[in-house]
Amino acid sequence: MPRSTRFLPISAALCAATSLPVLVSGCASSTGDDAGSTESRPNSVSAGITATAAPSASASRAAPSTTVPADVRKSARAFATAYAQHDATNDGDRSYADAGARAAKFSTGELRKVLAQKRAGQDAPWAALRSEQARQTVKITSVVVPDGAPAVTASSALVRVGYTLTTTPKSGPARHSGEQLALRLEHTAHGWAVAALPWA
Repeated sequence: MPRSTRFLPISAALCAATSLPVLVSGCASSTGDDAGSTESRPNSVSAGITATAAPSASASRAAPSTTVPADVRKSARAFATAYAQHDATNDGDRSYADAGARAAKFSTGELRKVLAQKRAGQDAPWAALRSEQARQTVKITSVVVPDGAPAVTASSALVRVGYTLTTTPKSGPARHSGEQLALRLEHTAHGWAVAALPWA
């Protein structure tokens, strides 16, 4: 399956400013066979992720639940929609970073600080969207716990959001591709928020 994005390191200053390890990790991948699926958001950023503790003996006796609670699902859908939708028309977004700023409202911690930053390598794909005066819209198709991932707890959740990305240029037919985004969420004082974008 072709990858739809490339990922670059966060600056050394950010790495030094946090005790969490900052990972360079892919967060969106294409599952469609559309040749235009390379248009999805490039150079995404993920905040650090602490290692998951080994399950206790009692927990290992039963298969973990794969149920995603409604409030977790709602937060994951809101973040993914804000993060993946772009308006490259003249009166729309100025760069991919504008979508990051919108998604930051549904995030927490170090991720919230870096989402709106422009990343090296975004200029060329953004220029391609701008040349088409294209809009990219998202239709969420699933929010699931990935195979092998820990079950959702009262404080954390790891989910994979599947969605259809539709790119609609000013002229010509719309293009569709299947995409996915892995999210690690934490429960905060204000509800569930995305804390990192790990590999699915």
